Amino acid sequence: MAGRVRVYIATSLDGFIAGPDDELDWLPDPSPDEALPAGALGFEAFMRDVGALLMGRHTYDVVTRLGAWPYGDTPVLVATHRPLAPAAPSVRAVQGEVSALLDEALRVAGGKDVYLDGGATIRAALDAGRVDDLVITVVPVVLGAGKALFAGAARRHRLEVLSHRDYLGGMVQIHARPR
Repeated sequence: MAGRVRVYIATSLDGFIAGPDDELDWLPDPSPDEALPAGALGFEAFMRDVGALLMGRHTYDVVTRLGAWPYGDTPVLVATHRPLAPAAPSVRAVQGEVSALLDEALRVAGGKDVYLDGGATIRAALDAGRVDDLVITVVPVVLGAGKALFAGAARRHRLEVLSHRDYLGGMVQIHARPR
């Protein structure tokens, strides 16, 4: 089976993936002491099918400021035109149009899925018709401002909801694909 291009991301109720200064403190704490146990949202299962990540430079910079590198030795391609100091040996810079970058990420993934991350990168891939499915967890918080997930897409995109699941605390996870 050929790999898919997949999105796994959280958004606020008003559509932001980060606050105005890249704050992520509104995301639920996955600690075992919270109402949401570790692994409950399926990220670990999602990552088992991932052979490579493609993310934008801004997202990469935010992730590197969070602490320990979260992706282990999974290859990470970072779309950037600026010099890049890799956070891990598995990280490398790539340049080009989003379809070419996705082709390269799928090649690197070796038949597994590509995890697409970062608002601008997700919007570009969606506009190019290259996203196979999306797992979006909506967190019941209104940020009022921040980094938008879909605002700025070049056109309208209809999605087919494949499933949805409610979680304690009011979160809703939606699994959808472009129509």
